[in-house]
Amino acid sequence: MAEGETEKEYATRKAIERLRERFQELTTTLKENLESPSDASLRFCQEFCQILVEHAGRWKTEEEPLPLLEVYTVAILSYAKATSCLSSECENVPLVLENLALSCMELLLSLPESVPGALWEEFQSSVKSAHSLLQEHGNTQLHMLSAMAQEPGVWTNTTLCSILSNEIPEIDRVHEFLQMEGPTLLNMRIKHLIKQNRAEQAAVLAKMCSEYPEYEGKGNFKQTYLVCLCMTKTQEQLMQEIAQVDCKDGLEMICNLESDGDEKGALCLCSAFLERQLLQGDVYCAWELTLFWSKLLMRSESSADAFLGQCRKLVLLSRSVCHILFLIKVIQSEVGEVGLPVCIEMCIQALQMASSDNMDSRTTICKTISCLLPTDFEVKRACQLTEFLFQPTVDSYYAVESLYNEPDEKLEGENLPVPNSLRCELLLALKTQWPFDPEFWDWRTLKRNCLALMGEEGSIVSSIDTLNDTDEGLEDDAAEKGPEFKDLEDFI
Repeated sequence: MAEGETEKEYATRKAIERLRERFQELTTTLKENLESPSDASLRFCQEFCQILVEHAGRWKTEEEPLPLLEVYTVAILSYAKATSCLSSECENVPLVLENLALSCMELLLSLPESVPGALWEEFQSSVKSAHSLLQEHGNTQLHMLSAMAQEPGVWTNTTLCSILSNEIPEIDRVHEFLQMEGPTLLNMRIKHLIKQNRAEQAAVLAKMCSEYPEYEGKGNFKQTYLVCLCMTKTQEQLMQEIAQVDCKDGLEMICNLESDGDEKGALCLCSAFLERQLLQGDVYCAWELTLFWSKLLMRSESSADAFLGQCRKLVLLSRSVCHILFLIKVIQSEVGEVGLPVCIEMCIQALQMASSDNMDSRTTICKTISCLLPTDFEVKRACQLTEFLFQPTVDSYYAVESLYNEPDEKLEGENLPVPNSLRCELLLALKTQWPFDPEFWDWRTLKRNCLALMGEEGSIVSSIDTLNDTDEGLEDDAAEKGPEFKDLEDFI
């Protein structure tokens, strides 16, 4: 044990020395292996990873990251020294090195404190040597680590510090830094900043990357930037930023985030795009956004009430009946009967919103209400009459007639699918669309008023009904008189 060295430091030093020896022994075995180059390389990769996992498992990243950095430093240089003996036909060879480099970078980015000078110098020297050895064989997989190792520390690059301080340097310096780091390392930096609750700094760096021409289509920087804005900016600022982004591009970003396991970011971005469409009354991609939003929200919310609460907030932003109908559809799909009262509330709002010149949307609302309350006969009659009054056609007239000729069915209070107060509010919203109040009319009075609205078609329907009534009367008279016989033979 060296002077001033603690037992823990001594144990770490001996473990690193043993690791270096084992890697050296493994490389020697590789050189002497009589197997085919591909098989020998595969065996080397497997044993290399086994040794690495065995030694790295002695320390936890959160508690003792510095010994782990020593492990990675030794492993990277040892692997680079063995590369000349490894077969390019073995697919594990580049894969091991790639994962080794990425793991090392993740460790470096997560270090809570600066790396001690001696350890950092050893890391710099080892990475530089390893990178040179690999470049001799045309391998540039340590490019990112090499770029990081050229600095005095992980986060000490002057251009990076200026960007994170929102003191943007000259654009040429920014581009030089971005090119040197590469999209993978930059993306890792941004994710680390977000993880550390430094979303504003992450947003600045992500924006720089998204605006760099060389990285267009790489690294998903634009979507990361927008996600950061969702966390840090007001709704007005966010709407300004996404104003120029096409919804289809937005949907692609949302899908990417979900695929990467970032459902929180996906929901955040989806909510932003959906709110934009709601506020603008734009139905472009609105159904897809609503569907994605509902699925993502249901995964994050623990209760139906919370889900319905968010739906209520969105419907207040709606400028289009279509948006409300989309929300009703996802509520029915996700929470079923529990969401019925909220759906009826939305239908009332949609009725109040629907313009008189958009008959299709008003008719759709009525049909939706009928589907939501199929057992409420009074509501179904009111909906069908409203549909007729919107579009007084022959078909809609006969639909009204059919319902009004059926016997009345009254629901008991305990069997009402929605609270009676809400039901009354719905009926009132429907009746405000009518040019008359038929509450105390019988069918004949209502029929006369309906036919009057149909013009010439109403006259035709009235004539047909009169003929039908006459035929029915004759049939009834004939039935009362009994059969007529011309003679006895007919009778027999």
